[in-house]
Amino acid sequence: MSTSLKAKPVLPSFSGSTLLDQIELKHGPIALLGRFFLLAEQAARDRGVHLRLHTDMDSLAEIYPEVTPGRSLPVLSTFDPAHSDLSPKNAFWISGHDDSGKVIATQAARLFDMTRSTVERELVSMRLFYAAPEKYLAAGARCLVDCPPANDITGRVVYSGGAIYHPKVRGCGLSRILPRISRALAHSMWDSEYTFSTVETLLIAKDVHRSYGYTRHSELVSLRGTNRGAMDFGLIWMPTGEMLEDLTNYTSETVGNEVRNTETTDTNWPPSRRQGSSNRS
Repeated sequence: MSTSLKAKPVLPSFSGSTLLDQIELKHGPIALLGRFFLLAEQAARDRGVHLRLHTDMDSLAEIYPEVTPGRSLPVLSTFDPAHSDLSPKNAFWISGHDDSGKVIATQAARLFDMTRSTVERELVSMRLFYAAPEKYLAAGARCLVDCPPANDITGRVVYSGGAIYHPKVRGCGLSRILPRISRALAHSMWDSEYTFSTVETLLIAKDVHRSYGYTRHSELVSLRGTNRGAMDFGLIWMPTGEMLEDLTNYTSETVGNEVRNTETTDTNWPPSRRQGSSNRS
């Protein structure tokens, strides 16, 4: 597993263990999760993307602005150790590499213990974004929540985010894969009760969140004064039962597609990945 980032944007772990080598299933339905990870990892490799797991969140903060040329945005402070208390016990991220080792995709997850709180309280207090939010609130940072369901999400809650994709892998279905992997892995590691994320309101209007696998959504959350500037977004979430049902549907659909072996393919996929790809990279 990578512990540092010496050369941007290539992580030294590219030639090491694969995601499947790194995963240890602890919680949840082991057979379902194992089957899902096998299919999802294969689906990523079919698209020319090799996945690795990391718990060094400093490397995510460093690599994130480099993934998309001309769009140098910092990772959300939730996943940045400069702003949040992060450790292998509450955070991880997944890197997607092309054949050269270059990072072309990221996805992260963070566990929050909200047994005595809710997503709404963590958002409004800014604790979701900062370990010590007082100075940011004093400087004018605010999170305004007009989203009643956010007050019902409580317990062991995972925030799945930190996603960014290089232009060459957009439109190939990777966004159907990585969010599901992060949710499934977080549940297996931490026995999560809910998973949520945030997405631009425009994308919710286009039902893009459905491709991520989320079953529920609501607006509106307005964020001001953070390291990402002003943002308005909707909340998307699902309880663990619905997350596992989605994984069941995903695995059934994926196996069905393999059996049918349809001739139509996404033009953004590398043309010959399905043949001779059984060896792990």
